[in-house]
Amino acid sequence: MTQTKNNIQTDVCRKRIMVLSIALIGFLVPLALYWLIYGQVAIITPPDAKKLLLMENSKALLIDIRSTDEFDSAHIDGAQHWSAEEMLSLKSPDQIPEQFHHKTLLLICNAGISSNTAAKHLTELGVEKVISVRGGMQGWIGNVSSPEGGVFDRYKSASGEISTFPIRISPLYEKVLAVASGFGVKPGYTILSLIIAIVLWRSKSPDLAALRWSMIFFFLGENFCAVNYFVFTDKSYFLEYLHSFGMLLSFGFATYAIFEGIDRRILMLSEPNKKCAALGLCRKCIKYENIPCGLKRTFLMIIPAMILIASIPFCADWNRISYNTMIFGTFYNYTHSIIYQQFEHLYCPIAAMFFLIVSLLILLFKKIDPLPMAKIFFAAGIGPLGFGMFRSIFAGMYSQNMLWFNFWEEVTELLFIVGVCFILWVFRQSLFKTIDIKQ
Repeated sequence: MTQTKNNIQTDVCRKRIMVLSIALIGFLVPLALYWLIYGQVAIITPPDAKKLLLMENSKALLIDIRSTDEFDSAHIDGAQHWSAEEMLSLKSPDQIPEQFHHKTLLLICNAGISSNTAAKHLTELGVEKVISVRGGMQGWIGNVSSPEGGVFDRYKSASGEISTFPIRISPLYEKVLAVASGFGVKPGYTILSLIIAIVLWRSKSPDLAALRWSMIFFFLGENFCAVNYFVFTDKSYFLEYLHSFGMLLSFGFATYAIFEGIDRRILMLSEPNKKCAALGLCRKCIKYENIPCGLKRTFLMIIPAMILIASIPFCADWNRISYNTMIFGTFYNYTHSIIYQQFEHLYCPIAAMFFLIVSLLILLFKKIDPLPMAKIFFAAGIGPLGFGMFRSIFAGMYSQNMLWFNFWEEVTELLFIVGVCFILWVFRQSLFKTIDIKQ
């Protein structure tokens, strides 16, 4: 008996270490990729760039590196043109045009990606004062202080025509929905998630323990979002990353909780001494005969399908929309930064596919008790898959009016939390009983 208890405790410890390792590696990889892509050159924020440009006797130049057609169509008033294509073709500093000699070059593109590449190339050539503007035109538009704008805060065309940055007039009902979702719905479901976590704090069963962690990460992620808004006016990449990663973990742990609950409480697939609820479908069971498990074979079809679905965001277009609006006297910018889309369209699908493939390989080749490990990696894959698809769908549907992107994101998350509350309440008598479950 003691030996069996020790084996169970060891197994639980191994699972926890595995889950912690997956979460830690998943957290560190995007940070490492960000440093590799963006950390090799100097980066400046749009407000700091404007301060530098407007200083007396400033030697800083704002260089628009987009194509000639894009520059001629509309560029920041005060910017000069030098395309990224021309920059990247340079072989030595001597080839730099004379008007850019001995200047501090602030490079700007559409989203801060091409400018980073160009700045890195010039730095490698030996150009000392070259800086990439963070967020590109997307970020620059979101940092104007008024609708009219002055130099560096408005568009200019090749013909000399001056126009304001994109401004959308929001009707009253949209303003009300923006305030209600941000200051009513969001705090409401955040508090509910904390209450659920507290209620489940002492739960020992695997499904409720996983759900508790789902709520904890949900609560933390949403609070990082709140801090980013109130303290950094939505300009902190790191806090938004913590918000996104918290939601990703919440998706993953919720998935594991659902799997464990259905398995241990309904199907009894992992209970060696209990009949599987699918026995009526399978007719014969692996627990009693040397035959393939019907449910396992079903998942051998489901997982490849999920891997294929995970690849959908790879084909999504980049959303470069950035516009300003007034919400009850507050000048507000709506955009979905390309760097966030890189996380949702690239990292999340790749991470999802990796973990789902590992789950599939475990089911295929692990002969002894493959389900516990397979469930962990399956949930780890559904986390980024669910979050990436969730964000990508809303961003694509409401790319021209980002208020609805924010509104429906908040409402959907409210439905998720209310749904958890509903399930816990309806099935409270059985869920909160002390049950003997092999973990």
